Amino acid sequence: MSKIDADQIEWTLIHTEDWGGGPEHTYRAENVEHAGCGGDVHMIHLHDAMGGLLGAHSRCAECGENLTPDA
Repeated sequence: MSKIDADQIEWTLIHTEDWGGGPEHTYRAENVEHAGCGGDVHMIHLHDAMGGLLGAHSRCAECGENLTPDA
């Protein structure tokens, strides 16, 4: 398995919606795909009403696998 340099991933905002407490932004990696199934890699940011980042996670858009690294 090859290691991906996170600074080299090109993210594109593809969706924004209000989840009830602030905006949720979904980004798609333009130059990376999920090694397991070839699906798009998505990163989701949850923000509070003031715009502060509450949390982030990543997943495969095709199979739904959680791709968030362990902290």
